[in-house]
Amino acid sequence: MSELPTLRLGEILIARGALDANAVQRAVALQRDSGGDRLGAILIRLGLISEFTLLEALSSQLGYPIFDVLQHPDAVSGMRTFHNAQGINRALAQRFSFLILPRTDALPLVVCRDPLDSGLLEYLDGHALAGQHYGWALIAQRDFERLLSEVYRIAADVQQGDQDLRRMAEDAPVVELVNAMLARANDKAASDVHIEPLEYGFTVRYRVDGHLQGTEHYPRERFDAVVSRIKLVSGLDISERRLTQDGRFSNRAAGVETDIRVSVIPSVFGESLVMRLLPVSHNKRFSLDGLGFEPDHLRMFQDWMSLPDGIILVTGPTGSGKSTTLYAALSACDRERERILTVEDPVEYKIEGVTQFQVNAEIGFTFTAALRSILRHDPDTIMIGEIRDVDTARIAVQASLTGHRVLSTLHTNDSATAFLRLVDLGVEQFLVGATVRGVIAQRLVRRLCTSCSEPYDPSALLSEHAKATLAKLGTLPAQWCFRRPVGCPSCGGSGYRGRTAIYELLPATDRVRAVLSQPSPSHFDLLRSLDDKFRALHEDGLLKAVRGLTSLEEVFAVAGSTVSHRSA
Repeated sequence: MSELPTLRLGEILIARGALDANAVQRAVALQRDSGGDRLGAILIRLGLISEFTLLEALSSQLGYPIFDVLQHPDAVSGMRTFHNAQGINRALAQRFSFLILPRTDALPLVVCRDPLDSGLLEYLDGHALAGQHYGWALIAQRDFERLLSEVYRIAADVQQGDQDLRRMAEDAPVVELVNAMLARANDKAASDVHIEPLEYGFTVRYRVDGHLQGTEHYPRERFDAVVSRIKLVSGLDISERRLTQDGRFSNRAAGVETDIRVSVIPSVFGESLVMRLLPVSHNKRFSLDGLGFEPDHLRMFQDWMSLPDGIILVTGPTGSGKSTTLYAALSACDRERERILTVEDPVEYKIEGVTQFQVNAEIGFTFTAALRSILRHDPDTIMIGEIRDVDTARIAVQASLTGHRVLSTLHTNDSATAFLRLVDLGVEQFLVGATVRGVIAQRLVRRLCTSCSEPYDPSALLSEHAKATLAKLGTLPAQWCFRRPVGCPSCGGSGYRGRTAIYELLPATDRVRAVLSQPSPSHFDLLRSLDDKFRALHEDGLLKAVRGLTSLEEVFAVAGSTVSHRSA
């Protein structure tokens, strides 16, 4: 039997400085509405804490240690023997997320993700450990999945399967097929290659300028060999087909070296595999001048970067170019005179003269842990890959207050929401106003192909709306011309080739700070505080459309849902 402590998790997180009372109350309210979800799960889902922070708090609350497999070298064999003897199958262990480690010199140890699970307690006390005392240890989800896989792995079958898969993966036709896929991806300037299993075959698609295209169909009998080849070169376990895996490898084609990140996820018809292609040599891409900033926006951004301290945020959805903007900003810094440190997950590109750190949550090297350490390394500029939780947000604010320039990203739809997001994470409103210098919201739009795009007159209503909007902002060019895509061999028939960014820049003006000083600042209040010359995302897109860089259709497709202060 096991007796569980009854300390309150929220109180422990507040006492440890991980959350404030408002955040806990908000999560508790959601817990009541959810019909029984764990408070910790809700806090992680909201991005308020990391899983490692939750584990530490649960360990403190319950008095149970966090399981370290390195301290138990015989854990896998011991667990496997015990589970076989007790008839505990994999499905049952996975259902309750537990494993039992027998010990000769101590009580049996139940290693699990949730020791408060009533179903698990009922099973242990009624079956697996009936009438026995036992101990507990906590484990993170990813560590549990790996340990579970090891415990239920059948060595002989795996070794034979591993040999067969390796043999297939090294066959010349398979190697040539994978190399041909990568060569086509390079020719298309694709950012991703998707290999997707079907019931009777599999497809390969390429993401070019943000859109999937070029579907190729292959017979099912080649699927395992292709996936095994990619897993082999990226250092993954080719015999493991039940768990997600991530790896990477380098490839050189046509003189271009590419760093390729691989993600594998099991699906109904087999493993779905995506390769993210990151060109290694692309210094030109990291120039602020080439990203799509209009001159006034570029000057504003450079003014923010010239300040010795403060937070600069870049917001937008995944794949909107946020990391590229941050890398370009770091590349523009005086790397000879400044100490520049980054904390990223993952490190997407390597920049000469910048010390970059890769987060590894599995061993406790989280954003929070890394930031606390690098503040002792005398940095001038700190780049944080993403502000995900209250710990990271508070350390970023503290770093800014102690004289550091901090760059980071947030997932918000527009620039104004970024201020409120920090408040939602638990940062005091006056500190947000005091530390944030400005926010950049951005999206990527496709550039019209210069070989085939043609001028045209859109509907009178649409044309007049675009021109009137830009005239009010004072940004309507003297020479303007709307263009539209046609399609030719140069652009693969799409009418577009390459992408550029559209931006909105919101400085932390006195009017913005005044809104943030109110008891309950709202998005509407922030929008009303904006300067008349503030250019929203879709308005920056219109400016590029009237100059023929992109099409009106592309602007409205990418940024049409964003709202400016003129419609508030």
